[in-house]
Amino acid sequence: HRDLHSFPTRRSSDLIHLLSGWFIGLAAFIVIVTTVSAGVALIVIALSGIVVLWTLLLLCSQFARAERRRFEVLLGVRIPAPTASGRPGSLWQRFWRRFADLDTWKHFLYALLRFPLGMAEALILAGVWSIAFAMIALPGYDWLLPSGTTLWGTATPAPRTAAGVAAIAV
Repeated sequence: HRDLHSFPTRRSSDLIHLLSGWFIGLAAFIVIVTTVSAGVALIVIALSGIVVLWTLLLLCSQFARAERRRFEVLLGVRIPAPTASGRPGSLWQRFWRRFADLDTWKHFLYALLRFPLGMAEALILAGVWSIAFAMIALPGYDWLLPSGTTLWGTATPAPRTAAGVAAIAV
């Protein structure tokens, strides 16, 4: 259930959600690629890369929390958080448990794929809106196109104008 009731407000929050997903995905992608590269390179130096990779997994879990909140605020969809494993253990056991936790790897994969998915969503949105605007404006520039290349193929502006007004009204 959405807190936003009016149609334009709902649509604008959907658009904000879609476009913000691209920017957030880009930031997450840059952080992940950079940190994985540094972590793997640092593994050979006294295994310090393991700490870097562990920190990345922690960041991915926080990213997943932020994404669940973004879905709730902008779309009104509540995504439950995975249940935390409250198993006691030493600091060392808890450290390695993060690497073995399936939910942590799901958060990592989501953060990694957020950018390509956001890019695809943004490209589809731009394509659909571009085609819509081009078709709405077609009656205004149809006379500039070579003869017979559009749907109307006529030299008189009346059918084009009527079609343009009808398209805008719809």
